[in-house]
Amino acid sequence: MSLIPPLYNSQSPIPEPLTPAASPSARRTGDDWAWKLWQFEEAQVRYQDDPPRGQAAFRYLPGSRPVLISAPHGALHWRYGGWKGEDEYTAALAHLLATESGAHALYTVRRIQPDPNFEDESDYKRTLARLLWEHDIELVLDLHGARRGRDFGLELGTMSGITCPDYEATIIHHLEWQGFARDHRRSLDRLWVNRLFKGGARQRTVTRFVWERCGVNAAQIEINAHLRVVRRKPDAELYAKEPDFVADPLRMRRAIQALIRVVRTG
Repeated sequence: MSLIPPLYNSQSPIPEPLTPAASPSARRTGDDWAWKLWQFEEAQVRYQDDPPRGQAAFRYLPGSRPVLISAPHGALHWRYGGWKGEDEYTAALAHLLATESGAHALYTVRRIQPDPNFEDESDYKRTLARLLWEHDIELVLDLHGARRGRDFGLELGTMSGITCPDYEATIIHHLEWQGFARDHRRSLDRLWVNRLFKGGARQRTVTRFVWERCGVNAAQIEINAHLRVVRRKPDAELYAKEPDFVADPLRMRRAIQALIRVVRTG
């Protein structure tokens, strides 16, 4: 039996969950990317729900380029005997980056166990390995969410250069081209490289798995909440604490533009 889950059909209509009056400001200002992110997350991702019987907790979107965008924490994930909170909008970001750039995408839309970024024996990683082989993937970008209080906008983790020898410099170049700098005085414009989230030095991450077990370049990208959470959903872990939280639209757009350029030149 195939491990590949049912494909999400990007051509099928996405239901309109809110009336225009209740829509996020992103649509009113004409920010199409922010609107697409919010629409996808609202319609397709259920952080706290189990997948329907017979279906996987993740989805695969095929692409035309040898790059795959991964988002294993799009919903709750099981670690250390309990559910760990979702990385909001990482599934939507993976889908958007793939549709805009031609990359493949694999992303979680329902709660999943075990945590694919912590355990190697998981359907997510088995599916990922198969996709890398079937499509001759050369680079995996593994998206994760950092909390709003982190002292960076973006962090690149490659186990200090080990997991992404062919593309690390290119990724850094495109992030810097969009104004994210390692010594920037504003924290949300700051780019960290292998400082806090190093991509797998101490655990069995997706990035480490892709490099060590599959021989493919991989990089973990941590994205501050200010650069990804278009509008917090009621089923989000942090909704009760910060229901009105919204992203910085300009910085979010710059991050998306940089990652699209990485895919297109990868």
